[in-house]
Amino acid sequence: MQAQLAQLVNTREGGTGASGVSNYLLGRAKPHLPPWLGVAGVGLAGVLGHERWAASPAAAVGLTLTSVAMSGGAWVIGKSASKQRRLHSAITTALGSAWLTAACLAGPAAGPVDDLYLMGGPALALSWNVRIFMRTSDTGEQSSGDGGLMEKIGLARAQIRAARVEPNRATARVELDAGTQTNADMAGALPRIASALDLPASAVRYQPDPDSARRGDLVIVPEDMLAETVEWEGPSNLGGSIADPLVIGRYDDGSPLLLWLPGDPESGRNGTHVLVAGGTGSGKGDAALNLQTEILSRRDVTMVFSDPKSFQDFRPLLPGYDWAVEGGAPTETMVAAVQAAIPARTRWLGQHQYRQWIPEAAHEQTDPAHSCRPDGRACGCAGMPFMVAWFEEAANTLRFVGDDAFTGIAQEARSAGVSLVISLQRPSYDQMSTSTRASLPSVIALGCHPDDEGFSLPDEVLAAGAHPGAWRNRKPGYCYVVSPGIDEDRYASPGRTWRFTPGAVDTMQQLALWAQRHGAAADPVTAGALKSVAGTAYTGRPASEPGDGPVVRPIRSGDDQDVEDAGLLVDPEDADIDPEAELPEAQQGDDAPLFGTDSGRKPSPAEARELFAQALDEFEAAGRMVVGPRDFMDWCDAHDLTRSWVSKRLKAAAIQGRLEATNTTGRWRIIPERAAA
Repeated sequence: MQAQLAQLVNTREGGTGASGVSNYLLGRAKPHLPPWLGVAGVGLAGVLGHERWAASPAAAVGLTLTSVAMSGGAWVIGKSASKQRRLHSAITTALGSAWLTAACLAGPAAGPVDDLYLMGGPALALSWNVRIFMRTSDTGEQSSGDGGLMEKIGLARAQIRAARVEPNRATARVELDAGTQTNADMAGALPRIASALDLPASAVRYQPDPDSARRGDLVIVPEDMLAETVEWEGPSNLGGSIADPLVIGRYDDGSPLLLWLPGDPESGRNGTHVLVAGGTGSGKGDAALNLQTEILSRRDVTMVFSDPKSFQDFRPLLPGYDWAVEGGAPTETMVAAVQAAIPARTRWLGQHQYRQWIPEAAHEQTDPAHSCRPDGRACGCAGMPFMVAWFEEAANTLRFVGDDAFTGIAQEARSAGVSLVISLQRPSYDQMSTSTRASLPSVIALGCHPDDEGFSLPDEVLAAGAHPGAWRNRKPGYCYVVSPGIDEDRYASPGRTWRFTPGAVDTMQQLALWAQRHGAAADPVTAGALKSVAGTAYTGRPASEPGDGPVVRPIRSGDDQDVEDAGLLVDPEDADIDPEAELPEAQQGDDAPLFGTDSGRKPSPAEARELFAQALDEFEAAGRMVVGPRDFMDWCDAHDLTRSWVSKRLKAAAIQGRLEATNTTGRWRIIPERAAA
């Protein structure tokens, strides 16, 4: 394999001194020697043939037929070559065989035979030298040999030009035959190149030239530097800005694997949303931890986070989040709250003359150029940190809320300084709307089933040699990253994220505590928008005093709240009962039967409406901001009301402004009472 790769890149290193000059001249002369050796060989054959067949009529016939056969054979054999090369080869063969026949029969020095040899032989040799020179003069360097590689893969007319060799990486310029071969042919031949070089399919990539349909760069990485697992050792830039690159791993040539979330108006880079996709066992959890720890280590960003898996992988980071919820209705509330925060943030940025979020927007606005005051003086408004809305295991959320749950966020959030991160195993279009998928320009594609590759990566990246289906779950952490700010020729280069082990938990907890103490807090505009939808469900990141240990706030899970106190579980209605107090005396009716009697008095319409309003208040106080008829089932049984009556009251409350319809049929979002008023 190494010999074939050396032939492919064809590197030549010159020495110093006389030996170096000699080696250089010999290397330059070698490609031009074969025509002259051919002329000398024909002359020698003529001398020897004349000695043997000078007076043989049979030899004359045989030599004549051989001459015709060789000329015709050269024309037929050259069918796959260009027309000029085919004609040149046929003429050279015809002239050489004709002279050899004459020399063998008449003698190499008879009549004009010797003159024809002395004049025609060098002329033919020089014509081939000129052809070789013209073929390489465009690049100014000698064409590198491919050892027959291009012929083996079915692209015989393609030319491999000058190569560039770096540590564990060789890049060769490829020129395909004009009119018969395209970059698509080269992309389709990559598996055969990998087979010819005995390399993995992911080690061979092809980057087409955007200005040409038949030129591009063939990239070969012979050694897999990702095979060694590297453990996460902590954030790369603690206290830096979220505008700085996030380091989440390394490429197969050892260079860092980078990702940017905010845009950069100076470089023309757009802000981005991220899709993290990978099958079970592909290392998707480690990829998420790499990205989250980088985000939480920056000073000017907040993160809201949803995880239906009850923070199984992310619990050490809980104190660092601005808002964290589990799946179901709390996530539904978070989606609606983020949707409400986007126009509020966009309005603030526009009022302060920011066309997009930049790090200066996160600081107090002391620059008159970014003032919301009409007189042009500095306004002194509080800054607005960047915001990340992360939805882990988003397939659960999409099933609960609907496949277009994130469409509005994905289409509008970038200009508001918000990045949406969606993580799921299979980003197929039957789970996520096409509008949402089209609005996620960045992707971290880990191992998957081969049939799912097209859901994760663009077609042009797959055509360039990316193949996450080859890994499946056999190489956890291996991934391809497509994102603004990354060179396009890197899109098909595999990388690998850092590995998180149990030993990383302590560092993660310390990082979360750092974010709690020193990280950015939600600005008043964003916090107000989130509270206008979520009410008391949004509390913001809990405060931490110096010297305090990590503080993990209670996280609501569906209808219940995690119980952090050790000891007996007590129902809320029994919390004030003194277990040492004497039981009250028996009262009249205590001995009444529990069953077989009337259900009691049904509340009047006015009383029922008052009870319904109280129920909404109780849901809001508990942080359950999205409700539907199924949430009132126990309440209906307790008050002898029907589900259809509740449905009518929900619609009436929406008309009155106490509720707002969501994207899911039969689900209503509670508008906080202060906002409704």
